[in-house]
Amino acid sequence: MKKSLQSVIVPYGLTLGVISMLITVVIYALSLELFTKWYVTLINFSIVLVIGIMAVKKVKAIDAEPFFSFKSAFSAFFFTVLLGSLISIAFTGILFNFIDSEAAQYVQEMTLEASREMMEKFGAPQEQIDAAIAQQEGNNPFGWKNLFMGFAFSIVLYAILSLIIAAIFKEKDPNRA
Repeated sequence: MKKSLQSVIVPYGLTLGVISMLITVVIYALSLELFTKWYVTLINFSIVLVIGIMAVKKVKAIDAEPFFSFKSAFSAFFFTVLLGSLISIAFTGILFNFIDSEAAQYVQEMTLEASREMMEKFGAPQEQIDAAIAQQEGNNPFGWKNLFMGFAFSIVLYAILSLIIAAIFKEKDPNRA
């Protein structure tokens, strides 16, 4: 990995991780119910997108190459987001598994209730609702297994997003036909 790339990925990735941790702490302090809201996920995703794009732009600005490659753009976005996500997952796991596991149980109960309400709103049969809730009941959303499964899904999503961002920011090599 080029030095210019590393000099951007680490500080931007750390910044993303710290911002994610702060958002988690603020939500934790304000209302645990916010962890179940779709718009919180959208806000987090937007922050990831903005900081990732900022990292790509910074690498592009300091890159010594005559053109900005697809690989550099992809790497800048993907590894920045990867580092930030690892920090966020680790912090969330520590908070809800070691510091306050009761909060994790409360959020799980709120998630089950939100799922039940959504299924009822869409007119799902009661048997289907009961089966879905029963399946989710023993599933701690903040357990290490679920956190890493979510992380794996996020990485796939961010890899696809990195491809799109890289396609937007890349420059063609003027020496290639």
